[in-house]
Amino acid sequence: MRVLFTCVPGYGHFHPMAPLANALKDCGHEVAFATAERFCGRVAKAGFQAFPAGLGPGQVVERTLALPGVAGPGPEDAWRFGAQMFAAVAAPAKLPDLLAVLGEWPADLLVHDVTDFAGPLAAARAGIPCVAHSLGPMFPLEFHRLGAELIAPVWHAAGEASGPFGGMFGDLYLDICPPSLQSADVEETGAVVRQLRPEPFDAVGDETLPTWIHELAAQPTVYVTLGTLDNEAPGVIETVVEGLRDQRLNVIVTVGPSRDPEELGPQPPNVRVERYVPQSLLLPHCDVVVAHGGSGTTLAALGQGLPLLLLPQGANQFWNAERCAALGTGIRLLPGEVDAGAVHRAVVTLLEQPGFRKRAGALATEIRHMPPPSELVGTLETLVAGSGP
Repeated sequence: MRVLFTCVPGYGHFHPMAPLANALKDCGHEVAFATAERFCGRVAKAGFQAFPAGLGPGQVVERTLALPGVAGPGPEDAWRFGAQMFAAVAAPAKLPDLLAVLGEWPADLLVHDVTDFAGPLAAARAGIPCVAHSLGPMFPLEFHRLGAELIAPVWHAAGEASGPFGGMFGDLYLDICPPSLQSADVEETGAVVRQLRPEPFDAVGDETLPTWIHELAAQPTVYVTLGTLDNEAPGVIETVVEGLRDQRLNVIVTVGPSRDPEELGPQPPNVRVERYVPQSLLLPHCDVVVAHGGSGTTLAALGQGLPLLLLPQGANQFWNAERCAALGTGIRLLPGEVDAGAVHRAVVTLLEQPGFRKRAGALATEIRHMPPPSELVGTLETLVAGSGP
């Protein structure tokens, strides 16, 4: 069986899909990824064949902001900007490349991330089953409805009927979000849902822990990250470091591959700043995570039973943060609420009030009991054989 995975070019889109791709490879199936050319190097470094398809994220954001009446994402309607970005800009640009890949490398099954609106249409054109792979808590239904509306003319021009939600939930939805964290909106999609454990995957090639990890002082360790796309949000990482650097804490900061750690200036010995450290290796050494609320970081931290301070910047981060706060696994600070004092108080609260760690631990247990990727291979084989999911 040949399986083509297609994803938006980003760590938070590719990494969640890699464990299933590896499970398929382990069972003897052929696997490849289609994503923007700038991201193919990381895919190849992780051991997968990579086909260039679609625009890079910078181009997509630039073209989205140029659309009439479009403003940048905000807390109230981040879903609207996301739908315009993924469905109105990224998908139409990616579709011809994706169809060319399927012509060059005919697949039996297409697996797409839930923001890749080109995937379902490419599968329909190729006449193969299509599986949606979640990234975490489901995007609001408003996102999917608007995305379906925006991509509908592309389906029509291709002579295909998109069905509900732009074909996004056509054959099967693989959900890596633990049920208690997931939105009830999943049921309204009518999707056939199969649970899939979110497996840690973020170290490729020679990426490993820095040697200083074993030299940390015997005090709580706080990990600070804004991921690899929102890491350049003006002043946010700097404010977090300001609020934590003078405390009795080990503070580990990753600024992302696009930034230079030197930008943060001189730091005291208890603060370590790196471009990138694989979270799957780092989180077992941590006590609290301060992050943007991206699904990958959120699920990775909860998988370790770690409480979160979430500082959402855009997209699904706002509702991820809201959901975690509602469950009591973390604290949310919206952009206008973030200052050094608020960050310090929130981290102290997470460390001193055991209820946050207890509730995060319950999520970790829930995640451990979800089916691993190896158990879903048979489901995909059955789908391709025409016997249903």
